[in-house]
Amino acid sequence: MSCSDPSSDDTDNNIVFGNNVIGNGEQEFIITNNQTLKKGVYLMKGWCYITDGATLTIEPGTVIKGDHETMAALIVEPGGKLFAEGTATQPIVFTSEKEVGERKPGDWGGLIICGKATNNSDIMQVEGGPRTLHGGSNDADNSGVISYVRVEFAGYPFKKNQEINGVTFGSVGSGTQVDHLQVSYSNDDAFEWFGGTVNCDYLVAYHCWDDDFDVDNGYRGTCNYLLGYRNSRIADSSISHGFECDNNSSNSNAQPNTAPTFNNVTLYGPYSVDSFFENTTQYINGNDLRPDNESLLGLYGAAISLGSNTAVNFLNSTISGYPATITGTPTRQENVVFLDSETPSLPAWTNTWCNFDPQNTVY
Repeated sequence: MSCSDPSSDDTDNNIVFGNNVIGNGEQEFIITNNQTLKKGVYLMKGWCYITDGATLTIEPGTVIKGDHETMAALIVEPGGKLFAEGTATQPIVFTSEKEVGERKPGDWGGLIICGKATNNSDIMQVEGGPRTLHGGSNDADNSGVISYVRVEFAGYPFKKNQEINGVTFGSVGSGTQVDHLQVSYSNDDAFEWFGGTVNCDYLVAYHCWDDDFDVDNGYRGTCNYLLGYRNSRIADSSISHGFECDNNSSNSNAQPNTAPTFNNVTLYGPYSVDSFFENTTQYINGNDLRPDNESLLGLYGAAISLGSNTAVNFLNSTISGYPATITGTPTRQENVVFLDSETPSLPAWTNTWCNFDPQNTVY
């Protein structure tokens, strides 16, 4: 299937090879011009970089399967743009190449978006292994549009305990549109922000390994309507939380401080999803979801973990089912309810485009 229309795209490096394979098989594949993926099913190989000045447009209904052997990942570098605009009835799906019944967290790399917004560590190396640096001075930087997108079974560790997240935002600016984005069965965090100012709406973290939402290095965006839904048999050796918020690796007072606002959050922790749950290493055993990649299991901590020198705001939220509620002190906490447990109920805004059974979905 052709990936571009020469009449409308400035293209000199075709990105689709052979039988709908994205990338030429090398570990690093570079996209340098404007490319379009027509609706279809593709296999992505290697680390595919959208470089400064290039754009990749993905049509609604497209499915991209990540190659396990090459740790496939899609990386938007600063100055590059990804236009992944699905619809409620035709979301764009990044998922495992493996068959039904064989899929596990960490089957492929993940989705990494990097920009030129500020962080509190200047120019940073992106987490997870790829070459990309991020950071700058343009808080209104634009990395494209990500809308009605699902990311499933990501998080391949390029080294032991060094996994790519389901979705990573590195210094992404507020000119970027992010909404209706679901991460399921990630082998690390579902979402992690390193600095930046991007605002995000309608995010779903489902059955992920480490934290649902992790913020660091001066992230200052606003996120509205978030759902975190845990699997009681999965937690990370680093201790899993609904939110982990740090200013930087040492929690020094580097500026700008990590100061996001989270509004309309629903978290269902392990006690909410499993009435028999025990926060022990014997109970948290991964069941048949444990990948063969040396990922280590651990325990659950507080629903919200706030490091020093952060200024995090939580508004209009219900958080249930964690061994503890919150460590650290938010700057602002309004209309936030903590419950020992609560029967899960999916918000209406997840209807149609979300998938809560990707292990058994035929793509």
